[in-house]
Amino acid sequence: MAKSTRVKIVEKAENLLWYRGYQATSLNDVVSKAGVSKGAFFHYYPNKQAISQDVINKYAREQLSVPLEKCLSAARSPKEGLFAWVEGYFAGYKSHEFKGGCLLGNMALELSDQNETARETIKGHFLELENILCSALKPLESEGKMLMEARQFARLFIASVQGITMMTKVHKDGNRAGREFMALAQLIELAIKD
Repeated sequence: MAKSTRVKIVEKAENLLWYRGYQATSLNDVVSKAGVSKGAFFHYYPNKQAISQDVINKYAREQLSVPLEKCLSAARSPKEGLFAWVEGYFAGYKSHEFKGGCLLGNMALELSDQNETARETIKGHFLELENILCSALKPLESEGKMLMEARQFARLFIASVQGITMMTKVHKDGNRAGREFMALAQLIELAIKD
C-alpha cells in the first residue's frame, strides 16, 4: 500500500530536520524530497513550524518514549530495562555512524531560545521521558534501592544520554562512544540496587 502524502511529507521532513537542522531546512527542501507539490504540502501544513511540531512528536514517540516503555515493561527489573534501552539506543545511533544525534536534543539546542512553541513541545517530551523513568523507579526509591531520588536520577539519566549523544556526534569515534555508553551503564549499576 502506498504511503499517504502526509506520511511522506513527515518522513522526509524528519530526515532533513534531523540531519540538517531547522534553519538549514527549507520548505522547498521538504517538498522536493517528498516529491509533492507546494499545494500538497500546504494542504496539510500551513508552515515549517507546523511540520516541525509533527516531526518532533513523531521522533520523540517512535525513537525515545515507546522504546523506553517497551524495554522497561519487558524487563524483569527497571535496571535491566534501562540497560536494554541504552544498548538499543547505542546500536541505533551506531548504525547511523554516529551522525544526526538525537533530533529532540538537536531541536532543543537550535530552537529553545527562538521558538516558544517548539520549546514547550520539546520540554513536554523530555518531561514524558522523565515521568516514564520515575514511574518505573519510584517503587525502588520507596524500598531504599536508589542511590538518589527517582526523579533526580531520571533527569541525570536523560541529561547524560543527551550529552553523550552530542559528544559522540562531535567526535564520531565508535570506541569513544562505546566507552561513554558503558559509563552510562555503570551509572545505572551504581544508582539502582535491585
